[in-house]
Amino acid sequence: MPTGLTLFKWLPYLRWRPKEGEQIVSLEVQARYPAFADDFELLERELMPHFRELDNEALRTQNQFRLEQMALIFGGALATALGAIQAALADAIWPGIVEAVLAAGLAAITLGARALKAQERYFTNRLKAETLRGEYFLFLGRVGSYADDDYRVQQLIRRVADVKLGRERDEQAQ
Repeated sequence: MPTGLTLFKWLPYLRWRPKEGEQIVSLEVQARYPAFADDFELLERELMPHFRELDNEALRTQNQFRLEQMALIFGGALATALGAIQAALADAIWPGIVEAVLAAGLAAITLGARALKAQERYFTNRLKAETLRGEYFLFLGRVGSYADDDYRVQQLIRRVADVKLGRERDEQAQ
């Protein structure tokens, strides 16, 4: 059963911090498979820095998108409450002024969110990071283009560059 902390895990951070030293396969598991030590070392050098960069960028933009959405949700609720206060206090002008300023701020947040396209950047970088995660295991398993020992390192380097540039496998064949 989820705990109270798990329930709020999706909430954004006001100060987001990147993950450091993220591993696809933990160092403890890697140590249990010495036959793959050279592959793990090569993947750490050629693939993991790019995976970490894309993963952190995806997490950063996801957090940014969630912050924008939370600001719009709570700002909209506050504007509604101010409207109710304005209606209840017919002689008071201050709730209307505060509501108008808040609405202008929410409009600015909305315009900024559209311009920054955080959700779109999140999806793009998440897809690239997960594609690299897949390449990691294909390389370890010597599957597909990584089956030939003579060219597998070059294939990995090429594939990492293609993923970062947003090229799909189908485009490589053309």
